[in-house]
Amino acid sequence: MLRMRDHEGSVEPPRRGLPGWGDAGGTAVAEPASAPVTAAPPPDSEPELSLPAPVHQRPVDEGPGDEAAVNEPLVDEAPRRGPSTAILGGVFASVIFHFWLVAMLASLDIEKTSGPIELAIDATLPQEETTPPDDPDEQPVKFELTEPKDKDDEVREAAQATSIGRVKTAEPRIQPISVPDSFSGDRLGVAAPAPAQYEIFSQGIKIDERLEVQGTTGEAMENVEASLDHVTWEIANVLQEHKMLVVWLLDASGSLKQQRATISGRLRRIYTELGVLEDKKQLAARTDQALLSGVVMYGEKTLFVTPEPTDKFDIVQDAVKNAPTDPSGVENVFGAVEQVVHKWQKYRTSQGRSIMMIIVTDETGDDFDRLESAILTCKRYGAKAYVIGPAAVFGRRQAYVPYVAPENKKTYQLPVDLGPESFVLEVPVLPFWFSASQYEFLSSGMGPYGLSRLVHETGGVYFLTSMTTSAGFSPIGNFDPAALKEFEPDYRFGTPQDYINDVNRHRLRQAVMHAAELSLKYKAGAAPPLELRVTPQNYLRQLSDAQKTVADTSYTQDAMLTAFTGNLEPDYQREPSPRWRANYNLTLGRLLALKVRAQEYNFACAQLKQLGTGDIEKKTNHWIFKPSRKYASGPASRKLAAEAERLLKRAIDDAPNTPWGLLAQRELSTPMGFDVIQKYDPPPKPAERRNEPPAAPGKKQVRLADDTPKKKKPDMPPAPPPEPKLPKL
Repeated sequence: MLRMRDHEGSVEPPRRGLPGWGDAGGTAVAEPASAPVTAAPPPDSEPELSLPAPVHQRPVDEGPGDEAAVNEPLVDEAPRRGPSTAILGGVFASVIFHFWLVAMLASLDIEKTSGPIELAIDATLPQEETTPPDDPDEQPVKFELTEPKDKDDEVREAAQATSIGRVKTAEPRIQPISVPDSFSGDRLGVAAPAPAQYEIFSQGIKIDERLEVQGTTGEAMENVEASLDHVTWEIANVLQEHKMLVVWLLDASGSLKQQRATISGRLRRIYTELGVLEDKKQLAARTDQALLSGVVMYGEKTLFVTPEPTDKFDIVQDAVKNAPTDPSGVENVFGAVEQVVHKWQKYRTSQGRSIMMIIVTDETGDDFDRLESAILTCKRYGAKAYVIGPAAVFGRRQAYVPYVAPENKKTYQLPVDLGPESFVLEVPVLPFWFSASQYEFLSSGMGPYGLSRLVHETGGVYFLTSMTTSAGFSPIGNFDPAALKEFEPDYRFGTPQDYINDVNRHRLRQAVMHAAELSLKYKAGAAPPLELRVTPQNYLRQLSDAQKTVADTSYTQDAMLTAFTGNLEPDYQREPSPRWRANYNLTLGRLLALKVRAQEYNFACAQLKQLGTGDIEKKTNHWIFKPSRKYASGPASRKLAAEAERLLKRAIDDAPNTPWGLLAQRELSTPMGFDVIQKYDPPPKPAERRNEPPAAPGKKQVRLADDTPKKKKPDMPPAPPPEPKLPKL
């Protein structure tokens, strides 16, 4: 292959200049005439770096630079001369030819096996293509259920991807860090769930930020009727592709009696609109009983008002209208979700129906320990949870709702569980000084954590509504859902240990959470008296009592400030979560502002103690503490005040139209220093006594019979009304 001979035995010189010995047809290519040929060296000269080659063996070529043609001897005994470029060119040409051949074969193979590009996973279950039946209006929907343990089954993978934007990842990493003994889920805002008896997630799920996730957790605040219209639209969309089972899961507490009546009256419109779709044959199933409905009430126990789902509208409406009320006040919502899916999962496995649960409630729920089990059950059978519920109170677990008792017409404040919006409290509980909105029970603009996580993990929607319990919120409590989206909490955590493990990886988050925990432990008191009326006898005592109040405040805020050790600004710059950055700015900014106010107030009281009793008697006895931008206690207060203003302004700039921005603005609305306005109020004159003329000497005062005062029997006070029986919300 490397050299060619003609039929007479003459040696043909090697061909050069092209990367091969010929074209694709095998035609030999002649060597250009201009190619130089080097003469053979004389017999006595020895080739450079070459040894006499043995019989039937060629010498090793020097390299591609040796262009001398070497004539091969026709007899074995003839010695071989130096290396030949012909051998080199042949090898090179052979390699190029084989590369060309492989490339051609590969292109032919790709051309034969090319096919359509696979589409990305969507929200629908894959279905096998079948030949349509003779009747075009009767196309049964086939559904194949696989066990959750079959991790590699394609149907299960699609079922787990409940919405566009969720992609499978490797198994989550288990952190070998235990929950600290000091952690208390009850104290921080949620009940710590019991240890799981099984593996919750066999494979991890992550959110692709480039795509929109179907499960949302904070639609705009609206009334119940508007939320039901949105639910109708959701049902109609699913019915275009699948048969459905809709479960109305209603809170049985007395506080939702009015809302249940509203839903009952709205059901006819909902099912009428869905019937219009069916008349136009827009439903994918196009079969009888495309939509089945069930009604379930939950409280301390779960009650299946409709023993089995039905397509009869009158039965559904009567079940909602006449559902009993549970007086226990217990709301085991997550246990009810799990029971519903287990009891009616046959409609998914046997009939291939999509399951949608519509939860109507006005509280968080009391069985947080069943949340993870409920999520797992919903994922196993592809059930989605939709919630029509209230907004969580910001940074609190409970709020208070005014209740007017019909027995005595008095107003009582009833506690309700409405939060927090995060797994635990992430901002400290601190009072505001001076008369203005306290925002003690401010709406967060997000749903409670447990219900929001259920919606988020199952691919449903949380509709915020003005429920009965929302009456106790601040009037300013509605925020733009778009502005709040990036400040939502992380809904990955189902146990305290998961949450603690994440917090322990960030110094900034540790500091903020520790400060929030200490605020519940020490419970910072209210503002000190900002107006004093004194006398020479009590002014020193009143000033000392006022200083004791701010001393308690200083103690609590100093304890919380111990959480912020070292310089955390580098950690702030590295913090990826806008929510935690807002928590840091608001928490540290408010703590520093509170510290400055306490120092300035204490200094002002100390100055007033320098007055004497003579000043109190004649010059000043009425003191009013007004906010001021003058800091009299020294440069340390001015420095702290400047840092507090920087943090609070950053909270407003980075989190506008959010609870963080609103609370920071409230803190900055009043300066941190004090001016004491001193007034003098003259003491009241003693009341004049009416003196009767004395009787004449030696005479007795005679009273007429009519003038004699008559003694009346004291009337019996009316019996107090019985104490009203307050409802449990």
